[in-house]
Amino acid sequence: MHEREVEKLPPARELDPHVESLMPVAYAPSGPDTRICPSCSSPMPQEFRFCGHCGYPLSSSSERPAVESTTTILFTDMAGFSQLMSSVGDEEALDVLKRHNQIVRTQIQDHGGFEVKYQGDGFMVAFRTARRAVLCAVDIQKKMAEYNREYPTRPLVLRMGLNAGDVLREEDDFFGAAVNMAARIAEKAKGGQILMSELVKGLAGPYPGFEYAPCGSFRLRGFPGRYRLYEVVWRS
Repeated sequence: MHEREVEKLPPARELDPHVESLMPVAYAPSGPDTRICPSCSSPMPQEFRFCGHCGYPLSSSSERPAVESTTTILFTDMAGFSQLMSSVGDEEALDVLKRHNQIVRTQIQDHGGFEVKYQGDGFMVAFRTARRAVLCAVDIQKKMAEYNREYPTRPLVLRMGLNAGDVLREEDDFFGAAVNMAARIAEKAKGGQILMSELVKGLAGPYPGFEYAPCGSFRLRGFPGRYRLYEVVWRS
């Protein structure tokens, strides 16, 4: 009688230490208390927030805003990524990009955001409330600052824009003037800045740990007139 060959799981991939710290140490076999990773098809315990083999986020708790509700949109963009690729090479630049993605996605999940689009070196994210969106943006910048202190020769510098308003939703995408304005506000931000519309400032309100600084009135591409923008000034 031949012994039955046991199927071996693929070797675990190296993960960012922050992501790895969020996962339990031991893996569980397949069964009613497990879920299947949609990225690599590995069975993972229900309590795992990330796949233990590929790092794919497993939580289904991210909230998708309803079509009828006022939605806050966050755009992020990695400043200077093309120059980084030229200076460190493709392989190291890809590693930096992966770390950027892990940091941003972890904060999106922790703050109940919904990742609408990933655009190579930036994200479009939707939130049910303006305060969640602002807190998420602040925590992303804090994590980027921590990363930059650890890796000063290949820093991650993000610029962000926030706007709120009624949006149209088609499947998993969002459309409308409020979305377009959020993207235009992000274009005005400098590296490391979080800029927001006056509406987001009013909806989010004051909160311990950060404050709002007026930046003046700006013309936004595709929109008539000028719009007051505010920077979120946060403290570690």
